[in-house]
Amino acid sequence: MIKKAVFLNVLTAVILTAVFSGCTMFEPDNNYLHPVDFARKLQSDGLKVDAVRPLDPRPVAAAEAIELAIGNSNIGVYKYDINNKLQRKRLEKIKREKRIYFIGIPYPVYEVSGSFIVVGLDKHKEKKRILESLRNFK
Repeated sequence: MIKKAVFLNVLTAVILTAVFSGCTMFEPDNNYLHPVDFARKLQSDGLKVDAVRPLDPRPVAAAEAIELAIGNSNIGVYKYDINNKLQRKRLEKIKREKRIYFIGIPYPVYEVSGSFIVVGLDKHKEKKRILESLRNFK
């Protein structure tokens, strides 16, 4: 009986710690990073980034955005600040719907990783490698 009570108390403490420690559905925790950091991550993972250009993040209600030229294709990297209530809700919607709209045209979003999404992967030759880098971007 005592062992069971101790186990339940420890289990309760662990669950409460997880809940109140800021755990979030946006894993990994990379909200402190910026899109240019993702460009560096791609390069460290062996992908050649030919160019980095700024993008206006406002059309998709993001905090920051850049365009990366990789091979013969470009991708857009967008960061949503999950500390901002509106941006967090926007990112939750993107994660649920698996798409984002530019001027009413839907574009697929294959994965939300923490605070980041990448657009323009549908026909990219390095799609799998870019998504792998995104998953490990923290």
